[in-house]
Amino acid sequence: MKSSGSKTDELLMVQTENRHLKETIISLREELEKQQIDCDGRVQKSLADANDEITQLKNTVIALRDEMENLKFEKTEVEQKARATASDEIVQLKNMVNALRDELEYKKIKYEEKIQELERDAHDEKKQLKQIIEALRDQLEEHNEN
Repeated sequence: MKSSGSKTDELLMVQTENRHLKETIISLREELEKQQIDCDGRVQKSLADANDEITQLKNTVIALRDEMENLKFEKTEVEQKARATASDEIVQLKNMVNALRDELEYKKIKYEEKIQELERDAHDEKKQLKQIIEALRDQLEEHNEN
């Protein structure tokens, strides 16, 4: 059997060990809570960082989409200006072709009129020369008869 002093010592030892265990449990619980709070903080920071990155990526996508739309608009504008310029140039060239065709036709008519005039003049001169020859022949014959 154990003595009452020994039971008291044992009880005191058990109580001390129990207190140490409770303190250890409290300390471990506090450490676990700190780690949980730390982990929650890191998760919240990671989520906030991810949300910031998502927001930045969305803004980048929007900016790139806007830039792409602007480039598409500018391209369409350049194409329309090029078409308008080409169309204007085609109209000018057609007008020039028509003016040159009209001028060529006018010169052709003037050339044909000049040829007809030259042919008439040549015909008239030929007729006059025949008349002169005939008159000279008549004079010669008169002169030979005399």
